[in-house]
Amino acid sequence: MSRLPLHPAASGRHAWRCSGIALLLCLGLHAPAWAWGHAGHQLIGSLADELLTGSTAARRVTALLGPGVGNLKTAAPWLDCVRDVAFHAPSTYLYEPDAKFHSPACVPFEGPVQKKRMEDFARRHWHQCPLEAPAANGVAAAAAGPCHRAYHFTDVAVQHSDYSLQYLGTSRHDIVGTLTAAIGVLRQVPAAPLKARQEALLLIAHLVGDLHQPLHVGAVYLDASGQPQDPDTTPAPTTAPLETRGGNKLEVGNSNLHAMWDEIPSALKLGNLGTAPGIKRRAALLQAASALPATAGPVGGWPATWATDTVMTSHQAFPGLRFARTGAQHSDDWVVSFDNASAYASAEQTLQSQQLSKAAGRLARLLQAIWP
Repeated sequence: MSRLPLHPAASGRHAWRCSGIALLLCLGLHAPAWAWGHAGHQLIGSLADELLTGSTAARRVTALLGPGVGNLKTAAPWLDCVRDVAFHAPSTYLYEPDAKFHSPACVPFEGPVQKKRMEDFARRHWHQCPLEAPAANGVAAAAAGPCHRAYHFTDVAVQHSDYSLQYLGTSRHDIVGTLTAAIGVLRQVPAAPLKARQEALLLIAHLVGDLHQPLHVGAVYLDASGQPQDPDTTPAPTTAPLETRGGNKLEVGNSNLHAMWDEIPSALKLGNLGTAPGIKRRAALLQAASALPATAGPVGGWPATWATDTVMTSHQAFPGLRFARTGAQHSDDWVVSFDNASAYASAEQTLQSQQLSKAAGRLARLLQAIWP
């Protein structure tokens, strides 16, 4: 099972602030800058690679990612691998993978050059999105958790039917803001430095996938009795619904709801797509990805449009669920009960397949739009 994503706790509407311009600077655009598990991201990247075969975009991807990475399948897990960079006071950042969670998907990034890239990225994306009440010093800020972990998600209440920065759980440096900024870097070629373009592509390869995982965008907020509520219409702070961190705080057995959605069906893992039934499944995924309607509007607005689509999709992730307090002292987690667990699992797998193919198709079309 993949390592669980870490959703930093919010402290009020738009608790973290980082403009798209600031992110561009962090990526290196300045004068002379756990979501689907690794298996899901590799599948999305592999399908997108196939959709791009022979195109200008495919050649640009290979050239920009360079030796040792070279394609979207390999690049897609990168941002999750960056999670293993640890901060050591006063100013040291070291890639230190936990053996318990280490994945072979991170091995391509563990050579000296690639490891240094992850450490440097984490350093530049640790502190630059300060809390509204900033820490007194860098050590305290680092202890609060790296800013880059918030790039993977947004938390729009499932009562909504769109993505908007007006909603609790969103911010200018959430997954939509980060992906929009990364697209901006690639579209300014050759003005952006090489390092900025490489990092932007690595972000895009990962975040387009995350943006299509329903619990990376839609979130359930609960009142004290475990009933879903819309936090954007709750008037009194004392009765504000409780945020569940993208399902990470919703316990299902020894795991949680978010992890359930991150773990793709075994039949869709790349190692199982080489068999006769697997080849048919892969062909069906590619066909669905190719048949996607074009996204309307300017390329820079596509992430917000896709987020709105995933908000609507996330509505299907919560019916038939009931939530109760764990009863553990000092715990703010909830235990999930299913009205019909087998029916929920079946619907979940169908939706996962749909979202994986959609992510692959949109990733390929985005890169073709950037590099026609």
